[in-house]
Amino acid sequence: MNTNLIRAGAVAAMALMFIGAVMMVDWPDGGVDPGLNNTRVAEELFGTENGTGYALVVFLIGLLLLVALLGGVFLAKEERE
Repeated sequence: MNTNLIRAGAVAAMALMFIGAVMMVDWPDGGVDPGLNNTRVAEELFGTENGTGYALVVFLIGLLLLVALLGGVFLAKEERE
């Protein structure tokens, strides 16, 4: 089988899984008042209860992006040598 066809199928399957995961998340309702100050915007987005979990998700996404960036820099330096 053609490897490019297998890669394209794998990328398409991963894209569908990503879209499915995003669609299954119970996102908060809109309606954020643009006149609110910064602390109120944070309360509107993340809530005031401890069980919302959005702050943890944002932190983990930032950590993942940092690790990906550091890994990319490491691979680029290894390629030069």
